[in-house]
Amino acid sequence: MGNLKFEELETVDNIKDVVKNLFDVELNISGGWGYNEHSALIVHDLSMPIEQFMNLFATLRANIEMNLTLDSDKRYGGITVQFEREENHSIENKKLIVATFKISAMRETDYAQFIKEYKENYGKKEFDLADHFKRRKEQTLTRLMDYWFIKDA
Repeated sequence: MGNLKFEELETVDNIKDVVKNLFDVELNISGGWGYNEHSALIVHDLSMPIEQFMNLFATLRANIEMNLTLDSDKRYGGITVQFEREENHSIENKKLIVATFKISAMRETDYAQFIKEYKENYGKKEFDLADHFKRRKEQTLTRLMDYWFIKDA
């Protein structure tokens, strides 16, 4: 299990429009990508529980960082996001939520190969399913990332 480090996404004028254009998801948000208290994502209105929203946003940001903004030979696939913990902070009269997520992925080319192998061999007597998943796990890299939110709703 290795560690992953990616460049922070550049600040954008309208994060709501970026998310809509990339993922066709409507979120009532503003602010930044949530890397720290200065770039916290501001949540104006929620149509889902806050925990579900934070997981959705963490998934969107991870996919942008680990796939959409990278050259094709450096992209990651099979990206999964798992909630680890949450802390509440108060900075300059702002109530912030810091959610930590464990993000797992593998190189996109490796991931595609594992999926192909699985589809072609599943159900065959000679296919060692345990070995397949063992090798997949060995190729999976993880990182812990904090996401800063301000709930304005």
